[in-house]
This record gives sequence, structure tokens and C-alpha cells, in this order.
Amino acid sequence: MIRIGVILAYNSLEEIKPIEPLIKNRCELTFLTYKSLDEIENLYLENYLFFDGVVMNRLSYLYIEKKIKTFKTPTYHFGINERDFYNTLFKISRTYKELDFSRVCIDFISVENNYLGLKNILSDEEFPYTIDWKLHDNIYQDILNQHIALSEQNKIDLSITGMSNILDQLNEMGIKTVRFSPSIETILETFEQAINEIEHQQLLENRIVIGNVSIENIDLSLGTINDLELKQMLLYKSLLEYSTKQKLPFIIQKGNLFYEIITSFKDLKRLTNNFTYCSVLNYLKENLPFKVNIGWGIGNTMYEARSKAQSANKETQAHPYGSIVITENDQIIGPLGEESCIEYSNSIDPEMEKLSKKLGISVLLIQKIISIISKTNSNELSSEDVSFYLGVTSRGANKMLNRLQEKGVAEILYQKQEKLRGRPRKIYKIDFNKCYD
Repeated sequence: MIRIGVILAYNSLEEIKPIEPLIKNRCELTFLTYKSLDEIENLYLENYLFFDGVVMNRLSYLYIEKKIKTFKTPTYHFGINERDFYNTLFKISRTYKELDFSRVCIDFISVENNYLGLKNILSDEEFPYTIDWKLHDNIYQDILNQHIALSEQNKIDLSITGMSNILDQLNEMGIKTVRFSPSIETILETFEQAINEIEHQQLLENRIVIGNVSIENIDLSLGTINDLELKQMLLYKSLLEYSTKQKLPFIIQKGNLFYEIITSFKDLKRLTNNFTYCSVLNYLKENLPFKVNIGWGIGNTMYEARSKAQSANKETQAHPYGSIVITENDQIIGPLGEESCIEYSNSIDPEMEKLSKKLGISVLLIQKIISIISKTNSNELSSEDVSFYLGVTSRGANKMLNRLQEKGVAEILYQKQEKLRGRPRKIYKIDFNKCYD
């Protein structure tokens, strides 16, 4: 079941409690309360790891956002919206029938929320007092003091506050006060949004991932069979050690000439640091006396993930000691952790297919050239650039670029002389838009 932490002011707890039975079949709630804003940051940082998501009031959200910049887990907030605002205003006007809104103070409407539309209803002479507050640790005291000052100056007959933590003090001062809070409907909408998005994310993170780990340059001649078996034993032992040390449990299965790692998308993100390097490959590099390659496949079924892993492993052959990922959308990312890492699509895009037919060049080659242009932020490439990023020989790279030149989408812009002697280096300017001229 989904676990959600709820961060809110201590005095607001009873307002939120009614939400619990409405969603008890979909998630488990844990309430974390504070009495002063300076408690919120630690409350969040010390507890977020225990939950799939966190829900909080708007003030807490703004405060934490200011402190830590980036939320560590899916985080949502609720606040007073126009529906709640006008429903409560209607009730107030029924209770205080002679109320003059120009003698009211409201502490939660401002230019930031467009005064919840009140400027469109009341004239400047009728408009209530508002409190312009800035977020800081003593905000409750600051807002309380402003309410008190307006009351002592006999400028207001009623205070309307969205801050539950100052309600008792206002009442003790004898200031007529109405507490505004989000409706149960609004709070429920926030929780339902959180639950739906977390469930969707969990489905994504539970997608099947298979890693195809192969030993490079296997020799299957009769005299080397024992050597191959020894390498496979060492590889299996290292994979087990990695799993134990990193506390990343996965299933290891032996194939004919490779091993399969079966894991989840969530764990793949961890062991590749969001596809920036491959910690499994780095570990094997350090602990094995021979080279291996790893192809990762992401799929919605075991068959799909396995097929993509095998294709990804074949792609690594151009990058010895490499690790490449093929996603469920046929995006190819790799080699991970290398300067030559690029990302391109292996799927068939209709427009790309038209371009391919027009040029007589494969879609995959076009995709790869486009990815190099994106990676280098330049459409001026040499054969050395193409060779480096695609893992092909200089001769193969030259053939690709000459082919693009023949088709009119590449031209030799200039030849860079690296030294006083030797052949100059050709630089090709590539523009696929020329195909449409």
C-alpha cells in the first residue's frame, strides 16, 4: 500500500483527520505536525525516505522549497482555492449581515494569488485589509502582530486568517476571528492526485529490466573451453559480490555465452545514477582480468526486456568494455559513463523514414549523426568525431560522411591543417534540411 507522510501545523490536525477514512483503502497516512516553521525542514528531511510521497499545506511547501530547492520525493500541497474562499465568504456574510468588508483583515490573499478574484468584486473603497508577508521563521508572530495592530487601531471589526497556529492568540486578545481552511473536497483532490501519480510512478519503476553481460572476444576453439568456464565462474562470482556490496538484490541467470541480470527500472536508475554511468561495469572492470560488455533492456514484459538487452549488447561491440541501454521506447543511451555517450532513437519515425528513402541512407545512421550534432552542439563534424562517438573506424566514418556529401546534405566547409606537414583534416557541415530545398 502507498505510504504518504502529511506535514501540517499542529492546530490543523483535526481539520485533516476526516480525510483518512476516505482514502484508507488506497494509502496509509502518517501525520507529522509542527508548532513553528523552523521545525519543518528537519521534519521533512528526517522522514521523507519512509514514504512514497509527502502532502503538506501550502505554507510548509513554500518554506521547504525555499530551504532545500529540490524536493527529495514526490511532494504535493493543498491550500485555499476560490471555491473554498467564496463558499466561506458566503457563510460569513450570512452570519455577519452588517459586515463592512473594508473593516476586515484577510491574511492569505495577495497579488501572488490574484487576491482570489476579490478585486473583481469589490471596489477599492470596499476592499479589506491584507497582510503582505514574507516567508521567514517568525512569520506566525509577524502576521499575528499585524492583526493585533489593526484591531488596536480600530481599523477592523473582523480578522480572517488562514493560519491555524495564531487562532488561539487572536481569540485570547478578544479579536473577533474566523479561521479559513481548505475544504475536505479540496484536500481530497490533492490526495487523489498524489495517489494517482505515485501509483503511476510505481508502475513505471517496476518495469522489467534485463542486463545481458557477455565476455568480450570469446574463443570457442577446443583448447579454450576450460578457460571460458573459468571466466564465467569469475564473472558470476563478481556479479554476486557486487549485488551484496551495493545492497541491490537482483536475479542472475546463466545463458550459453552470457549472464542475465534481472532487476527493475527503479534499481537500474540507482546502479546507473540515472543513466550517467554503469556501476556494475565499473565494478567488473576493477575485479576481472578480462573485458566484459553489458547491454540493458527495459520492457513491459520479460521477452521485450530480454530482446532489447541482447540488442543493446550487440551495440556495445563498437565500444569495447561498454554499457548501453535500450529503453521501452527504443531510445538507445550509451556507452554509459563515457565521453562518447550519446542518445538516439531506434524507432521508426514517419518523417525520418521519408528522409531515409530520399537520401538512400538508413534511419539509424541519420539518427546517430543527429545525436552527435546534439551532443557536440555543432553541425560541423570530422571523421574523427564520427569515429569517436559511433565506435567505427576512421575509414568507416569517412564513408558515412562521403555518403552524406554525395546526397547533398553535407559539404566540406574547410580543411583544418593540424601541422605544417601531413594531410589536412576535412570538416563536414551537415544540414539535413537541404534535403527539403
